[in-house]
Amino acid sequence: MKIPSHSNGNADRLVRIGRRPPANTEALKVLEEAAAWVRAHPEADRLVVLAGSPGQCRPFTTSIDNPLDFIGLLEVMKHELFREK
Repeated sequence: MKIPSHSNGNADRLVRIGRRPPANTEALKVLEEAAAWVRAHPEADRLVVLAGSPGQCRPFTTSIDNPLDFIGLLEVMKHELFREK
């Protein structure tokens, strides 16, 4: 938030209050890494991204021809996540 500072008679000076980096900074870094990986691997034919925020999770995917393949992919991803923890 920017507030004009008139206390010293300099109306052109702006005081910055509460400047924090956006909450999605880490998510944007991951998307950049995923995009770089896909560019480096032209054989990649699918991409699945789950974006989450408090109380909401949204999947973004390339086209899904076979829903069972997609569910299997999610199960493998879930297994890998639990194994890492």
